[in-house]
Amino acid sequence: MSVSAAASPGALRCGHRGCTAAFAEQWSTWPNFVTAVRTMATLVAWAVAVTTGSDAWLLAALLCYWVGDIADGLLARLTGRETRTGAVLDVLADRLSVCLVVVSYVSTHPSASAALPAAVFLAQFVVLDAYLTLAFARWSLLSPNYFGLVDATVYRLNWSPPAKATNTGAVVLVWLVTGSTLVATVLAAVVLGVKSYSALRIARLPVPPGLSGCAVLDVRSAMSPR
Repeated sequence: MSVSAAASPGALRCGHRGCTAAFAEQWSTWPNFVTAVRTMATLVAWAVAVTTGSDAWLLAALLCYWVGDIADGLLARLTGRETRTGAVLDVLADRLSVCLVVVSYVSTHPSASAALPAAVFLAQFVVLDAYLTLAFARWSLLSPNYFGLVDATVYRLNWSPPAKATNTGAVVLVWLVTGSTLVATVLAAVVLGVKSYSALRIARLPVPPGLSGCAVLDVRSAMSPR
């Protein structure tokens, strides 16, 4: 069943926060507007950093992304305007913002020691983390923030508040602030290990035959004999 079907008047209603039942997809929401604004702010700060060669402006670009990423998600949850469209836009904006900062930093600090943490981080963030973050679409979930309805372990490792604080922008922030490639590489490698384990765990999860509008029912139907 499609998301729009799940949101139709006759669609299933469930009592789980984070399921797609009774939610219609919309582009024009305030959280999506915040996503657009924080991405533009990141691009402006990045452009200044590239023009001036300033690490401070690169740090400002990273903070625009990080603070804005927290703000749009918080606004969506507080106002009840979470959508799958918004979740996907958030994923794309995150990767654009972080990749610009990381690649620019390595370009202005060319060395083998700088390339190593960047390569490890980009591999996990652009490939593994993107796969994990978009995997929610296989179930009737509004976003990966509710993946606990499908697999509590994967949720805790990737989208619980502590995990969010350490597994994405924190690696780049530690690198920019401390300048230590060793610390950044070790942290990026740890995150890569967590993401790899999570990806293998998700790959083993049974896929539901269709989307019911309730992620819990999706999980049950996937586990039922066919």
